[in-house]
Amino acid sequence: MDKKKLIISDAEIPTIVQEKVDLAFTQIYEEEERTMKKRNFRIVKTIVATAAALGVVVFSGVCITNPSFAEEVPVVGNVFSSLGHKLGFGGDYEKYAQPIASDSLNEAVALTQTVDGNTVTLQDIYCDEKAMYISMIIESKDPFPISQMYPDLDNEDMYMFYLFDSKLKYSFETEDSSYNNNSLEYLNGEFIDDNTFQGVVKVDLAYVLNYYSKDVLESNEYYTDADTPVSHYDLPDSFTVDFELDDIVTDIDNPAFSELTMEEQDSLNWKNEYENWWIDGPWHFTFDVNVDRQNTTSKTIDVEGLSGISYITVSKTPFELELDYDDPYANYIVVALDKDGKHMEAEDDLSMLPVEGHDVSEITLYVCDYYDYMDEIKGLLLEGDGAKDILDEKALWSGVVEF
Repeated sequence: MDKKKLIISDAEIPTIVQEKVDLAFTQIYEEEERTMKKRNFRIVKTIVATAAALGVVVFSGVCITNPSFAEEVPVVGNVFSSLGHKLGFGGDYEKYAQPIASDSLNEAVALTQTVDGNTVTLQDIYCDEKAMYISMIIESKDPFPISQMYPDLDNEDMYMFYLFDSKLKYSFETEDSSYNNNSLEYLNGEFIDDNTFQGVVKVDLAYVLNYYSKDVLESNEYYTDADTPVSHYDLPDSFTVDFELDDIVTDIDNPAFSELTMEEQDSLNWKNEYENWWIDGPWHFTFDVNVDRQNTTSKTIDVEGLSGISYITVSKTPFELELDYDDPYANYIVVALDKDGKHMEAEDDLSMLPVEGHDVSEITLYVCDYYDYMDEIKGLLLEGDGAKDILDEKALWSGVVEF
């Protein structure tokens, strides 16, 4: 289990890890100064998750009915088909996804709920052993402020909403999950019209299955580090999710913000009319999930000659590669090249690599020193060609995995 993926809100971080977090922030601010706040938040969260050895996260839920809306948006199947290859974690979702629900005649249906004129719909779902994906449609009674919203940096037609104010309970949980951050994160997608947004939400199941138990947290007075025992749930073949979503939020560039004094700007809280736009729920859904175990393959390779890291396990799904390795103090960064020598750049989590556009029948793994990667290697990989030559020269170890 990769403990460095775990995060808990009030945890203290060892000095060596804190130093690396500080360095990561410096790198982010220097390298991402041109980017929007939403992307900075995403990168910061990833760096902290990689550097710290703590925490937990989760996912999903939904309901439907609006005749005009139903005429414009087919009930089942269109969101994954439309967005699959546009997402950072893209792929042929329609080949694997299933309707999120069925009626009494076993016909596919969506789940939809309307609160104060705002409708949230879940269409289809796909879940493998590593992640869960749900297609979602939001219909707002008021037009979305599209002209003020920040588009995705890599695709100007794509946008993102925050689903942080949500709570999910999984039927396989036996511990009190209130101590863990079991929430959705981001809904990525595009607008159908001024009032309708379609997107896909993804959940990394490592954050659901690995957690700190209540007894461990209390016995450690809520102090956690790399040596704190982590509990684990086994993923069943099927399970039920109970999901409640309190609000749906996005960042906006409101011209009125510049008219505020510095003191007024500094006093703003999360969710304010100057920096955010949102619609309130709550929307509540319950649905069943079946796990696809046939399309996940895992390979483990031994790492020799390096202190603190002895193996790397690579798990391949139809959409991503997951890299799992024993590096509790974040001394290293593992980089992957596909069969053609093309760098497999992470989307959000440094250990989750989208396979879209890559030949992953064979991959080459490189272990890099953390500081060398953040100071030099990362910039070279992002800005230039010749990834193999760069990594052959600067990495500490390399190995090949075939699928």
